[in-house]
Amino acid sequence: MKTKKLLLYAIAILFAIGYGTTSCSDEGGYEGAAPVYPSDPSKPVVFTDFSPQEGVVRTLVFIEGSNFGTDVSKIKVTIGGVPAPVIGSSGSKISLMVPRRSNEGDVRVKILGSDNQVIKEHLFDSIFKLHSTLQVATLTGKVDPSTNSSSIINGSYEEAEFQNPWWLEFDIDEEGNKVLYLIDAENLAALRKINLTTREVSTVFVKGQAGVHQVKSMLFDAPTRDTLFFVDDNGMGGWNDRHAMPNMFYALRSEGFRKVNPYLYGQCSYSAVSMGDGSIFFNTWTSSMVLKARQVYDSSSGMWDGKELFSVKANSNDHIFMFRHPDDLYVYMNGFNGVYKCAYDKTTKMLISPVIVAGEVGGGSGWADDQATSARFNRPRQGVFVKNPEYVAAGKEDVYDFYLCDHNNNAIRKLTPDGAVSTYAGRGSVGIDGQVWGWIDGEARETARFREPCGIAYDPEEEIFYVADRENKRIRTISVE
Repeated sequence: MKTKKLLLYAIAILFAIGYGTTSCSDEGGYEGAAPVYPSDPSKPVVFTDFSPQEGVVRTLVFIEGSNFGTDVSKIKVTIGGVPAPVIGSSGSKISLMVPRRSNEGDVRVKILGSDNQVIKEHLFDSIFKLHSTLQVATLTGKVDPSTNSSSIINGSYEEAEFQNPWWLEFDIDEEGNKVLYLIDAENLAALRKINLTTREVSTVFVKGQAGVHQVKSMLFDAPTRDTLFFVDDNGMGGWNDRHAMPNMFYALRSEGFRKVNPYLYGQCSYSAVSMGDGSIFFNTWTSSMVLKARQVYDSSSGMWDGKELFSVKANSNDHIFMFRHPDDLYVYMNGFNGVYKCAYDKTTKMLISPVIVAGEVGGGSGWADDQATSARFNRPRQGVFVKNPEYVAAGKEDVYDFYLCDHNNNAIRKLTPDGAVSTYAGRGSVGIDGQVWGWIDGEARETARFREPCGIAYDPEEEIFYVADRENKRIRTISVE
């Protein structure tokens, strides 16, 4: 036993010595010797080949040759014109990772000198073929693994925690940063700001301002995006109390959205839409009624009330969530385990009574990818419209698909303009317990899982979906990688 321990100790020492002489330094070279670029200035830089020549995003690629040098800051590689992260160089082999959106691209390498001038530039005859897959990943959200608990904690992506991420809105702030605004917890424990540029999470305000009670959703005003509205289930179920508490609040961009003000008093509400012409519509719990804001003046209270338009489903109550079509063609409404569509009359500035476009007419729950009313949902929540280039090329009137969180089905669903419903992400694998929910990243339909996703937003430039994964207490992403 003693001999065995001595042998293991000797091996450990040899390993440590070997690691110390070959481990990468902060400058990208190797400890024990100053980085050199190239290795021998008197000899040419030679490129021979790279491998592999196809793969997915983040595939590790090796470029072979000689006299590259060991300072990775002096080695620049692009694939399909996109900079590729260089991980290391031994002088005869460069290692790098394939970047996003490199497609089937040329592989170009530049070796720089001490003055950052190009010593050698090489374009390989072969190209790298990128295999694109739809991937789900975790953006941020730290959770205690033993208890699955978290709190409202700000900081970097690695430090940040969320209570129960509920609703998302994508925006570009005053400094030009791409950001997500997040309702943290269904009843708004706080409004959080996720800075996608600086990779930091902060709190804009906490619950309690101006009588904020239980915020269910938020939206930007469509004409300017300078106002952020919050729709509140204020607990006022009866119309006799419609002037008692606000059911909508607003905050201004000029004030950093930090100061909340009452906007509308009325019955408890769950969502609203702001049309391109400035018209605002909201809905209530009782009879799933839809109203147009500030249409009827009440002289006794000195307030403008909403004008009742129609019930989404007669004599029925439900959480209805409304979404404006980007071209103001329609307003979609998620509720009663289905998706409803109201046409918008731009002349009268009124919504027309809805028709169901997907889901069971009776409101029954389930999970089925199918056409129109043969499809099934289970508590659909936030949705977002995404322009489809194929529809544009075909000259279609409606060029947007609708993606929505299917809360109890633990999935993201896709609805086309002609009513075809499919599962876009989630439910990708089944556990030994038969469950399809959980926290698993990977290929969107073969591997990935969500747990009660509620909120979704989209960055059209980067073509990335962001998902508020409620019970996983994390923000997830869906993108083609």
